[in-house]
Amino acid sequence: MWSCIVWAFKKKFENLHIEKIIYSVVMKRILLTIAAMMFVLSAWCQTDEVTRQQADKLDSITIKLMNQKRYEDAIKAKERELTILKTLYGVKDSTYIKQLAFSAKLYYRNKQPKEAANIIEKATQLYADNISNCDGLYAFYLDNLSLYQVSLEEYGKAKENCRKALTIYEKLGKQDYDLAIILMHMAEACHYNGETSEALKYELRALNVISSVYGKHSDEYLGELPYLQKYYDALGDEKNAKRVEESISRLQKEKDEGYVDLPEPIEFKSEEMCREHNDDAMKCIQYYLTHKLSAPQSKQASQYVMNWCIASGDVSISVGEELSILATSEKMMDYFVAYIAAYSYYCLTNNTKELDEQNFMKAIDVLLQFYKPNRELTGNVDLLDHYLELQEKGELETELSKVFAKQSANGNGD
Repeated sequence: MWSCIVWAFKKKFENLHIEKIIYSVVMKRILLTIAAMMFVLSAWCQTDEVTRQQADKLDSITIKLMNQKRYEDAIKAKERELTILKTLYGVKDSTYIKQLAFSAKLYYRNKQPKEAANIIEKATQLYADNISNCDGLYAFYLDNLSLYQVSLEEYGKAKENCRKALTIYEKLGKQDYDLAIILMHMAEACHYNGETSEALKYELRALNVISSVYGKHSDEYLGELPYLQKYYDALGDEKNAKRVEESISRLQKEKDEGYVDLPEPIEFKSEEMCREHNDDAMKCIQYYLTHKLSAPQSKQASQYVMNWCIASGDVSISVGEELSILATSEKMMDYFVAYIAAYSYYCLTNNTKELDEQNFMKAIDVLLQFYKPNRELTGNVDLLDHYLELQEKGELETELSKVFAKQSANGNGD
């Protein structure tokens, strides 16, 4: 385009027989104009980039202020960020909508539920009109709106929005903690709307989901049980209210004693069945390796890990001649299980059937950390004492490198 302009001016001045000096001056002005316009365009691009960086910085500042509970300052930072995002992308963009919804949370924590409700309602509508009205995030926005409406004592509206959120989220087929949160809020909205019998049904569903996700000894489950007791009390059901109160005391005591929710040992009949229980196996592995042998569920975890390991196709554990000695006596068998558990831990973590030398050494280190507090219960094990001595001298890696090479050369010894 610029070459055409230059050519046109050139022809015009040539045809009019303008003196060369005038022609030269005009050409310079044209070129300077072009250069100035290119500079402005470049400056615009730089400004745009700086603005995005500023928005990101403000977002980070907002999070820090929120964590410090400086909500008013956080709100101010978020508003500046939203102004930038609105200029850059407009109000229909998902980035803007997401941050707008987040700002509602800040207002709510700053004890301004009316402002929070107005903002999340706007964000919810923008999201429905421009992004989706049937995905999980839309359901969360509706759920947040219902929560704020409960604070405003708009119980009918809260129940309706929570019902919409639940209908959408249930269609996604997820049985996770997010579903439990929506169910808990639905129970609360029903209760304050004078429908405590309905609240009870949703609360029981929420607790069932939490139990399956985190277990009955989790903070999440124990923290929600008092609401179930509250709803029974509101219905005048003293028997069930008392039963829940007793359950809270019992579960808390068990938790304080170190009891956690572990799966019961089962017989694994196929590799696929094992794969479906990899998460359960990991729970048992972590429990076994982080508790003393005297812990109440140590045997349960040990049995589960061994049953799973024998049938699993996701781990292929190399034992070798030196480490196989751990399986030759009852005294050392717990440490053989610990080796199997540590080896399996790094296989599952790294998504590999067999460990390389570096991760093999990590597994041995975990075994030794397990041995130290437990040898007073089992008595000393020569092999593990030897490894600890080498570790103190800084010579363990050299020794384990030889052990690993020998195991690799001989193939699996399990």
